[in-house]
Amino acid sequence: MKKAVRYTIPKSRKPKKIKEDTLLFSDDAFCPNTFPTKRDLHPSFNLLSLFDECHNYIYANEGFLKDKVFYEVVKLLLMKLYDESKNNGAYLRFCITRDEYRAVLAGRASTFDKRLNDLYDSIKGQYQDFIKDDKVKLSRATLAFIVNHFQLISLMATAGDVKGTAFQTFVYNHQRGDRGEYFTPHPVVKLAVKIVKPKTGETVIDPACGSGGFLIETMRVTAGKLPETQRGSYIRNCIRGIEFNPDVATSAMLRMAFEGGTGKEILCTNTLTENTDLEGNFDVVLTNPPFGTKGKVEDRNILKGFLLARRWIAENGGGWSHTSTVLSGQTPEILFLEKCIKLLRPGGRMAIVVPDGILQNVSNEHVRYWIRSNARVLAVLSLPQETFVPYGTGIKTSLLILQKLPSKNLSVFMGIVRKIGYDVKGQPVYRKDKRGTLLRGVDGNPLVDDDINDFVQAYREHIVGKEPRADATFSVRNDMLNSRLDAEHYDPSDRKMIENLKSTGAKPLGTIANIVRESEDFRLSPDSEIRYVAISDVDSRTMQVVFQQLLSAHEAPSRATYGLRKGDIITAVSGASTGTSRQATALITEDEDGAICSNGFAVIRNAHGVEPLYLLAFMRTKLFHRQVRRLMTGHTIPTISIEDLSKILVPIPPKAAQLRIAESLRKLHDMIRKSKKEADRIIGDVEAEIL
Repeated sequence: MKKAVRYTIPKSRKPKKIKEDTLLFSDDAFCPNTFPTKRDLHPSFNLLSLFDECHNYIYANEGFLKDKVFYEVVKLLLMKLYDESKNNGAYLRFCITRDEYRAVLAGRASTFDKRLNDLYDSIKGQYQDFIKDDKVKLSRATLAFIVNHFQLISLMATAGDVKGTAFQTFVYNHQRGDRGEYFTPHPVVKLAVKIVKPKTGETVIDPACGSGGFLIETMRVTAGKLPETQRGSYIRNCIRGIEFNPDVATSAMLRMAFEGGTGKEILCTNTLTENTDLEGNFDVVLTNPPFGTKGKVEDRNILKGFLLARRWIAENGGGWSHTSTVLSGQTPEILFLEKCIKLLRPGGRMAIVVPDGILQNVSNEHVRYWIRSNARVLAVLSLPQETFVPYGTGIKTSLLILQKLPSKNLSVFMGIVRKIGYDVKGQPVYRKDKRGTLLRGVDGNPLVDDDINDFVQAYREHIVGKEPRADATFSVRNDMLNSRLDAEHYDPSDRKMIENLKSTGAKPLGTIANIVRESEDFRLSPDSEIRYVAISDVDSRTMQVVFQQLLSAHEAPSRATYGLRKGDIITAVSGASTGTSRQATALITEDEDGAICSNGFAVIRNAHGVEPLYLLAFMRTKLFHRQVRRLMTGHTIPTISIEDLSKILVPIPPKAAQLRIAESLRKLHDMIRKSKKEADRIIGDVEAEIL
């Protein structure tokens, strides 16, 4: 083969006719003089750059939208893969010689056209479930450009992680979810697979597989142990994925084919409408189903097949029972939870990414009851807030590990992952020593700063009966679980705090004061005026209301709820500052008597058995805020319910100590009032001088 020389491709949509002797060839992608064979191919170490280069060329020269570019590239990759996999030593068909390239650019016919058309006809028969078009919808010049770039690359020989990165990025850029479908970051995939630890021969399914991340990682750790002659059979018999989006399903199918499968391991259908044929057939489920608040499933034909799409009623004694009433809608993540457990065989294991609301919100208590009635909770791993931010959502999530009953009644492994290996922009974060120098592995590459391996090792210790040693990991006995399943709720330091408070005689807030639950009926007189207090009207440092809004009753926001009386204490129960030192808490004085406050506050009234001002002072302490954080739910708008607020433990020191604290606080408030009056007097003097 002669030495390659450079070429340039015309930028215009229609290639210009140029003299053959001016055609030059590039260093990285060149046309050979003759047809190559498989022996001439080599793996790629940066497949993503090739994807990007081809995408940019199509986008600039064909005028296609992103989704169309995606589909055309998939067709060509299938043709390339088919050509590699079916070739037994003969010349390859997915190629273009130098003479053919010259003919294409000069507008002349060549054998290139027929060869590519025949190859496309072959993949239509092989992948008829995904390929519907009669032909590739790209110009001859664009086809020549892409074939030229890929013809000496071996897709089959390219490393799995290189292909994984390329496909994940390529699919994400073209199919970014807007209905709650988000791609799963690789650290989360790796953590799930290592914790569940699928075994060779076990059947594995991802019922919301996206581009196949969980399945590819599973094959890496299982099929990698098999002889090459057995890998294809293992994939075809043991690996399944379901994906609703046809384009994303095509990408997953393509990745499966690259790994030795046929592509038919991926079903393009709606998992929630899929019949029961697959239920009870799998040893392992690994998935990150669509979640979010952008829409509920409302199809009654789907809903009637799920118990968690029915109305549930709380029973005396803490249980729940479902009725025959089907809800008008249900979020997909809850339906997927039920479906995943149905897919498992008895004793099967699953790892599922869930929004934390499923694990903590009062409205989902029946969901957690159903989960624990059908499966044992093996582990709950809280993921950092930024985990999915680079992938399209800031919803706080956890990795929930379950085993379908029957199962041994062991303690639950819990952990709070602090480091995921990248920042909110998706940029990798690397480990450094105390001097700030990057730490590197044996291969010389920087070490990514994440907790994954530490947590996996801690889980391995847990399942053999050892207490986890990694930071932020711990075990919780099953009899210690209450209605919540979020890991933060069971933080050992918080549990120790509660035990200490109980041992010193601390009392629940609800037993030493009344928490107002009745709303004010001021809207009965719409023309009257009200004084309204919002969370922003409270100075958390001085514990005073600093502003009141004067509004007509009909102008009052829907949040205006509770009437205030002198001596009440108000404290914020929702918002980002709740549970922190900035939590809005204040004493209601005669100036605010009769005002209406937002339902973002709880109104505490008639403190008995404790000095009100001591109680106010306690509600500004770290001890109070830690308890509030422990009981809060939701991350978009963090909230503590009135019921949970009433459970906050309040230490009751001797009466003399309470009076001393109360008197100090009273003096502080008197000083503040006097300073306000003095400030008003000074402003009055200034105005008198200048007016």
